[in-house]
Amino acid sequence: MTAPHYLVTGATGFIGARLTRMILARGGTVTALARPSPRARALRELGVQVVPGDLTTGRGITEALRGADRVIHLAAALRARTPAGFWAVNRDGVARLAHALAAQRRPARLVMCSSLAAGPAISLYGASKRAGEQVVRQHAGRVPAVILRPGIVYGPGEEALLPALLPMIRLGVVVKAGYGPRRYGMVYVDDLCTALLAAAERGPVLQPAGTRAGLYPISDGNAYGWSDICRALARAAGCRAPLVLPVPMPAVHAVAALAELAARGAVPALNRDKAREMRRADWTCVPDDAVRELGFAPATTLIRGFEAALAALPAAP
Repeated sequence: MTAPHYLVTGATGFIGARLTRMILARGGTVTALARPSPRARALRELGVQVVPGDLTTGRGITEALRGADRVIHLAAALRARTPAGFWAVNRDGVARLAHALAAQRRPARLVMCSSLAAGPAISLYGASKRAGEQVVRQHAGRVPAVILRPGIVYGPGEEALLPALLPMIRLGVVVKAGYGPRRYGMVYVDDLCTALLAAAERGPVLQPAGTRAGLYPISDGNAYGWSDICRALARAAGCRAPLVLPVPMPAVHAVAALAELAARGAVPALNRDKAREMRRADWTCVPDDAVRELGFAPATTLIRGFEAALAALPAAP
């Protein structure tokens, strides 16, 4: 049986790099659509075919699709200075990819990695991811497609959660956005990659309208409070459980606005769009459909996942 050939967008990112290595370890081959960068050169050294391209212009998409049996779409704008920055990638980039797939004689199966944020769509990021999902659904009559909506993805190479939390954990005091309970769904990066590959191989696909078939929320199945996450990271880091201090949401929004001003055009991890998501108290999901239809079986506990992430950090000088 011929090994499957994948096109992976976003292969230079946190999830994409892990996914690409997993595919290669399983004997598959990979084409990556990527802009020139040191990370793209590193992919070539692994044996990945790198096609220079950009979803915001459509350059390289048709070439990258040649020979692909399966397409896993990970590329996304996680932060942007303007709403247009989100739409250009998370909606219009998806549209260019879906249109190119629809033009094929036998379109490859498409797996789109979306986000739980696409459900309530209370942030610009979430709204743009929801719009990208709608584009994929519009092409569902022609392109066999599956959408995964993961919760917070963490693990080695993750550049948002750990860099923000670890310094506070070591100090022994962690701030929490808002009062009252906050619950989160988490998934270790390798467990998500396993789910993405399962979705590329089997299970029902999206229909143009009227059904949730082919749409899968993904987490390890637990609902974590902010204190649970902080305690797990502290234990993995060999620290005492920190004191968790709630911060009123108006103060969070004010700090986010100030952080954007101080960033001088860049987009900091704490920004006004992220603050919008922090207002929501429940970011959990039940992955039962993925367990039943994709064989999804998350294998990594929160503490073990944090231990792996910490072990991958560069040693302190």
